[in-house]
Amino acid sequence: MFTEKLINGNIKSNIYRDDLNMLIDSHCHINSEDLRLEARAVITRAIDADVRKMLIVGCDYEDSCEAAAMAEDFSQFGLYASIGIHPHEAKRYDKIPDAFRRIVKNKRVVAVGEIGLDYHYDHSPRDVQKKMFELQLQFAEEFDMPVILHIRDAMNDAMEILTLHRNLKMLFHCYSGGLEYLNEVLGMGGMCAFGGAVTWSGKASDELREVVRTIPAENILCETDSPYMTPSPFRGKRNEPAYVRYVYEEIAKERGITVAELSRTVEDNAKRFFGWD
Repeated sequence: MFTEKLINGNIKSNIYRDDLNMLIDSHCHINSEDLRLEARAVITRAIDADVRKMLIVGCDYEDSCEAAAMAEDFSQFGLYASIGIHPHEAKRYDKIPDAFRRIVKNKRVVAVGEIGLDYHYDHSPRDVQKKMFELQLQFAEEFDMPVILHIRDAMNDAMEILTLHRNLKMLFHCYSGGLEYLNEVLGMGGMCAFGGAVTWSGKASDELREVVRTIPAENILCETDSPYMTPSPFRGKRNEPAYVRYVYEEIAKERGITVAELSRTVEDNAKRFFGWD
């Protein structure tokens, strides 16, 4: 029904308009408890907002299976998926789920993630986080997949581990390493994704905007992390991929370029990183 509605309605004509900016949400959780029951409406609003590709991110086994299934079901609308075990969930696993070896071969699965270290919440013991992080980096190497990294208050340990896997393509989701770590990240060929926080007020967001002004254009991606990290002017409400436009607008303003110019750059960056069409 959703497919028929999109094809027969106004959305189809919008998809192929050359004058629109093509926006990309490189990190969203449409498979989350907050969004999954409204997935059709969420995707429709994103398409109406000129979002042409969305990456649905997995955080545990069940979540990853659902991400892959959604990406397959809505493939014609530019949905892709990643699979992984989030550091919050690392304590639930002593190995990578066997099914991941099958799911990772799905053509709509384009990355391993989100994976990494989170010392802010420490929902899983740090040694357990490190073990699962290492296992998943090895898994990504085995299947020649890029990785989506969740690193929070753990940059020193993360960079020490990542140095041993410099051959991987790395995307620092919701980059929070500031200028302090930026050169090291760039030296490893890392991409940095920016979300709603770049639109907020406060010292941390001021520092993030400084990073946005400094980072080379070829290392930038845009994301929502929806339903979390909602950009201004909707902060405090549920986030969704349609709001990625506000991230583009803020980054374009900080860099002194147009949204159209930024969208072309991000499109090229995403294609190069994820390998999608």
